[in-house]
Amino acid sequence: MYQQFDQNETQNIPLSGILFVSFFMNIKEKQLKLSKKEVFDYCAKNQYATMMFGTAGDDYVASRCCILNALFPGFVLACQATEKLLKAFIYLETGEKTKLTRGDKHNPFKLKEELQKFKNYGLDRFDGFLEKLYDHYKDRYFDNKTSGRGALSSELDELDELWVYLIEALPIPDEVKYRLSFFAELFDENSRRYWRFYEWAIKENKALTLKIDEMEKRYKKVLKHLYPNQ
Repeated sequence: MYQQFDQNETQNIPLSGILFVSFFMNIKEKQLKLSKKEVFDYCAKNQYATMMFGTAGDDYVASRCCILNALFPGFVLACQATEKLLKAFIYLETGEKTKLTRGDKHNPFKLKEELQKFKNYGLDRFDGFLEKLYDHYKDRYFDNKTSGRGALSSELDELDELWVYLIEALPIPDEVKYRLSFFAELFDENSRRYWRFYEWAIKENKALTLKIDEMEKRYKKVLKHLYPNQ
């Protein structure tokens, strides 16, 4: 589903350009092959990563709700969402949790640097934003040393572009990825009826809106593949 870019190839591509290129890369979908049992086995083996992705998705959507309503804690949640997703990447690449300790294990930039030792996902272009996120995270305590720059609502577009880029790059088979809670909460009929996850996920979200129809089609194909009689 995701084609890795060489670091030099992405250096001069605008973020919106990466998303545009990624859109056309995803038109040709991978064939669905995993059985239900293989999906369960994969989840059991990689539980840490799949659970991290699930809670990261909740933090991401909650962060958007807060930021769109001018509430600063949304930026703290945005950092946590990115942190958890990067930890999932590290686990999937190494079979182990991050080796970072203390405050560093909550720093998205340092987690990206750790991931980079094992595989280049073309994330260097997000360095400035990752550093800003950690600055916001530290600002949750008044006595932490920060840059003092504060947060801007315009950073939400950067967060959305980073999030979509990461979830598409996440090296989990589609049969598993599209059955995890982030996509289930987006596309399940009951979730849409009783919760507001979908609403806050897509509200003013240019990056996700570009992908949402394609993602929903893939979600339904995975569901039909795994549960053909439903």
